[in-house]
Amino acid sequence: MFRAVGRYGGRAVTRMVGYLTALPPYRPTALLALMLTVSACTTLDRAIGKVPWFTTMRDQPNVRPFEGPLDSSGHAPKFLPPDGSVPVTGREDSLDITSDAGLRIVNALKSPTAATAASVERGGRIYNTYCIVCHGPQGHGDGTVAGRIGYVPDLTLDITKQRSDGYLYAIIRHGRGVMPRYGDKIRESADRWNVVSYVRKLQGQPTP
Repeated sequence: MFRAVGRYGGRAVTRMVGYLTALPPYRPTALLALMLTVSACTTLDRAIGKVPWFTTMRDQPNVRPFEGPLDSSGHAPKFLPPDGSVPVTGREDSLDITSDAGLRIVNALKSPTAATAASVERGGRIYNTYCIVCHGPQGHGDGTVAGRIGYVPDLTLDITKQRSDGYLYAIIRHGRGVMPRYGDKIRESADRWNVVSYVRKLQGQPTP
């Protein structure tokens, strides 16, 4: 009782004052007595709070938002995001494929990852996760949702074969036309290059 009154004493006084002020004016003594009683309870509550025996429900371990779980000593360590969830190396520069100057930069990009069997295999797994629904299992633009889009380019045609690796990388990252960007889904630059290597395999390019 004391604790409840102590924590919410201010609110209780406000409510009671509002209630009693609506009473006839010949009862000011009752109002004064009530206010003194509530004030005494609040002071008593604070005094009792100084006694360790009565602080069981006052002071207890708790985890605030964005804090980690309590450690063995009962303290909440500082919450840290999982490794890799927050970029610490800065943002990536945009790749422009709509201007001649941007195309020259994009076409000059070279994959830092060699197109090994492991790279192609990794790229195939990512392709089958994100790309197959539109481009189809062999890259012919016959995926399960291709009919709803209307047109999905065949990745094995000469026009795509003649595109540079950097161009394919930029398309994967930023998208173009009806193709959405996948840079926010395939976040690792190396994985985008792995997809490029897999697309080259679908086009008939031999894997080293």
